Order: sequence, then structure tokens, then C-alpha cells
Amino acid sequence: MNADVLVVGGGPAGSATALLLARAGVAVTVVERARFPRRKVCGEYLNAGALDALARLGALDVVRALGAPLRGVRLVPPGAPPVTLAFDRPALACAREALDAALLDAAVAAGAQVEHARVDDVLLDGARCAGVRVRTDDGALVERRARFVVGADGAGSVVARKLGLAQVARRRARYAVGGHYAGFGALDAHIEMYVGGGAYFALNPLDTERTNVMVVVPRDRLARWSADVDAGVGGAAAELGRGVRSFDGATRLGPRVSVGPLAHDVRRVVAPGALLVGDAAGFLDPFTGQGIFLALTGAEHAADAILAALREPAREAEARNGYARWRAGDVAWRRRLCGVVALLVDVPPLARRAAARLGRFPDAGAALLDALAGAVPPQRAFRPAVLGRLLA
Repeated sequence: MNADVLVVGGGPAGSATALLLARAGVAVTVVERARFPRRKVCGEYLNAGALDALARLGALDVVRALGAPLRGVRLVPPGAPPVTLAFDRPALACAREALDAALLDAAVAAGAQVEHARVDDVLLDGARCAGVRVRTDDGALVERRARFVVGADGAGSVVARKLGLAQVARRRARYAVGGHYAGFGALDAHIEMYVGGGAYFALNPLDTERTNVMVVVPRDRLARWSADVDAGVGGAAAELGRGVRSFDGATRLGPRVSVGPLAHDVRRVVAPGALLVGDAAGFLDPFTGQGIFLALTGAEHAADAILAALREPAREAEARNGYARWRAGDVAWRRRLCGVVALLVDVPPLARRAAARLGRFPDAGAALLDALAGAVPPQRAFRPAVLGRLLA
């Protein structure tokens, strides 16, 4: 089963890339070890920019029917009053098992093939990536060759590691534990974020019955939970929830899921015959909710680069480098913005100042949300009228 393009990973980034390539007439195969639907740790939040990308993919109506609208976010930082920020444009909460299956189905409907197998290694012709080696369900090792390989296999990407593109993350490692719960009551179509001490407790209303709950903590704190993870998660939630929210009265629906470390850095996002997309191309802390947005918009840029490379193989390097420049520009600014926002809400004196300033300058909060949602370039958040007002 060889193809023009092999996409490793069937999450939003991989499926969207495959969908765009298949629509353009490219023979594309998605290699995904899981069989959908599958549960994943994720904020399960699609901002306005992600919804715009889904519209361009022709998948918005399908996904919107699977989710619930969101009107804003409530931040509860340490030592400061809660801050409610309203979205200028609606966002969406959508469970990953539904979203991922819908996007992969759309890719298949467009002509993509799917192989359920685990990628063990990449194939090289000299310095060029020429395919992958997969382990099938029956344990056989099989080579799959292609003109181009897309690493869309998430943080800890096998493709990135085997091509020498990955590097040790420089950020403090945090871990997420969560799941779907009943019993949290009405959240009024708002995400709630309780923050403090390098940790946070997040709630996202998926529908009237289910809430996506995630507790994110530093590695040393997680290590202390080894004897009883549920008790550790519950204690952290009660501490961060400050008497407003906890797991009291809540019932988990399905398995507890976890992921970490929430850090994955790469030296480069491209190599001869390959590129990385989504979290495989570099992981942003999920606090700002940009993951699915970047997966979908990254897929658009990746597909454009691959199509250009397939049309004119002699200009492949130019096409790859164009994609890399986009990542080095837009995404690098988003990483900086993510770091600034984390600092604002996690350091008590800054959190108190930012909360007070948001009350005085609501336009600054709206502009910050616009930058995080992809409505405007992220650089605009660094203007004096936005972050300057929140920090002054």
C-alpha cells in the first residue's frame, strides 16, 4: 500500500492534511494506530479561528452538530477576583472522539485511505525520507513508501524523533489528567479556568450532561499521586477551585485519561521528503486553547507546501521552507503570547494587576482573545493598547 503521501497520525492535523490532499487528487494514506472513536486528553475547545478553518474544509456543519456553543471564559487567578471574558464570535466545545472521527471520515470520503498500524521507523533514501516502517495488527513489520511523509503524530512524534528533528523541550514539564464527568452543574456556556502554583483546573461544558475536566500540574506534584491518582486529582481540583468547584458530587463517565509531559520542541519542522504538522511540529501549552486551531491551519499550510512540491519536485526545498517560515513566524509569536498569558495568570501580583486592568480596559481583553482565536495576527496582542494596558 504505497501512496504519493503518507500521513502519520489521524488526529485533526493529520486528517485535515489528508482531506485537502485527497481533494486535490493526491493518493494519500493515513497511518493511525488507534481505531476511532478514541478518548484523548484535550481541552476540546475550538476557537473562532478553528471554526473558520473547518468552514474552509467543508466540515463545519458536521462538527457543529457534534458540539456545544461557548460564549466565553471565566478565569479565576490566585489572589484575584474572577474575570469573565466574552468571545466576540462563538466558539465550540466538541469531544475529541467525535471530532477526530468526523474529520477522518471526511478525509476518507474525499478519497484518502486509512491503515491501522503503528509506525516504528522512517525509511531513508540517502538523506531523504522515503516512507515509514509500520507494525501491523498481526505483528508484521511492513515498509510503506511515498513521495512525501507528514508527521502528524502529536507530541513525542516518532517521525520527528527518527528524522532527528526533535529536541529536548526547554520548558518546565507539566502533566494533564482528566476525563468526562457528570454532576458539575450549569456552566452557562463558559469555560472555567482555576489557576495557581504552576497548575490549573479547567472545565469545559460539552453538553448539558457532560463536562470535560482537566487538571494540569507540574511533574513533581504528579509524582506524589502515585499511590492514589484519583485522590491526588481531587485534592488539586479542590485546592485550585477555592471552594467554588471540586469533584464533590461529580461522576466520571468512562476512563480517566492522562498525557504528559506537555512539552515537545523541534529543531526544524521540515526535512527532505517530510514535514511536521500539529503538535508534532511543536507543542503549545494547552492553557490558551490554540491546539486544534493550529492543527487545522497548519494542515492548510502543509497541504499547500506538499502540493507545490509534488507539482514541481525541483522546487520542493522552496515549498518546504515556505511552510517552515510560516511556523517560525505565526506560531513563534503564538508561543510567546502563550508564555505571557501563563505568566499573567499564574503570578499572584501580576494576576491581581491584570484582573483589575481588565475591568478598566475590557477592549484589551477582547483584543487578547481575538489574537488567541486567530482573528488577528498574534503580534497585535503585544501592542501597548493590549498587553501594555494589562501590565502597566
